[in-house]
Amino acid sequence: MEKALAYAISALLVGFGAWILIAGLSSGSPVLWTVVALVPITIGLVSAFGPV
Repeated sequence: MEKALAYAISALLVGFGAWILIAGLSSGSPVLWTVVALVPITIGLVSAFGPV
């Protein structure tokens, strides 16, 4: 159960980063928002597939 919750939180982080990325591409400075979106995406991926 704990592992499923950890993967769900990781998926939410990646989804949040993707949402920032999509919303940021239509903003005034898409490069800034792309860099900002990489933070939660990276944290989510490292959390899901990083060392145990």
